[in-house]
Amino acid sequence: MTRIKVRALITLLPSEQGGLHHALPHRSQSLTVSAHHREAGVVHRRPFAAAITTDDWKPLSPGDKNHIVTIAVTDDRAAEYLRPGERFDLWCGHDVGSGIVSRRVF
Repeated sequence: MTRIKVRALITLLPSEQGGLHHALPHRSQSLTVSAHHREAGVVHRRPFAAAITTDDWKPLSPGDKNHIVTIAVTDDRAAEYLRPGERFDLWCGHDVGSGIVSRRVF
């Protein structure tokens, strides 16, 4: 399996809009990254189990906006989906936020 890391900017929905009900620690595996990939004019969506770490060591809190994180994914197809500029959703039983990949970390 291929492991990739990307830097991303994420925004979490407030609790009252369906977001998380509590903060997650600065290093979490509680969220799934649901990424989109366009191929031959068709948009494919694929979930990836992810380890998400905040760069400022602060927890991920409901309603956070523009929080910089590092996302690590172990999946052979992740590099196709998590490219710079690609958007993704954050899922924890339902959509709780979204983000955009800024760059890959080598």
